[in-house]
Amino acid sequence: MESSTVHNSRIAIRPTALAGLATAALLLTGCGSSGHRSSGPMPSSTPSHSPSSDATSTAKQEVLAAWSGMRAEQVKAYATGDSSKTKLTSYAFDKALAKIQGELFDYRQAGVVFRGSPSSTAKVTDVDLSQTPYQAAVQECFDTTHWTPVVKATGKDASTPGQIRRYTVMGSVRTVGAKWMVVDFTVEKTQPC
Repeated sequence: MESSTVHNSRIAIRPTALAGLATAALLLTGCGSSGHRSSGPMPSSTPSHSPSSDATSTAKQEVLAAWSGMRAEQVKAYATGDSSKTKLTSYAFDKALAKIQGELFDYRQAGVVFRGSPSSTAKVTDVDLSQTPYQAAVQECFDTTHWTPVVKATGKDASTPGQIRRYTVMGSVRTVGAKWMVVDFTVEKTQPC
């Protein structure tokens, strides 16, 4: 007897379920105000910026922050001949750090420090977020007109006569863990900017 009660209750539910499905089907076919279906595309509810363009934009900002951070800390290090009291290692890594430390060592051995500050105009020329570590390329116009090497003991100008003061620098930036860092750069003194 129990089995027939269960069977009967299943039958009683079916017409209700079918009525609900029929109503849902009518609602899904949806009519416009004129009673006709629209033949044009449905309006999109996607935002105007895709997540990938937002990620690229954010990455470019972080790349430029790493680049300008490296330059700011480099200026501090060259002013004293010592990078130990700077945050250079927070922005420069691998070959970029080795190049700056190598130059700093040479200047320190020669008794040279830098006065003033350079100016930099950098732009991100490429970002690759398709694999990790993420990669980016930077092109910089580096102007050392107001950043002068001087003999630390005397303050005498130590610039090389005819030295090119404004030139292009090409840089490589990548993620180290979750942080963007400058990993290499090439000075192109034959490419003025």
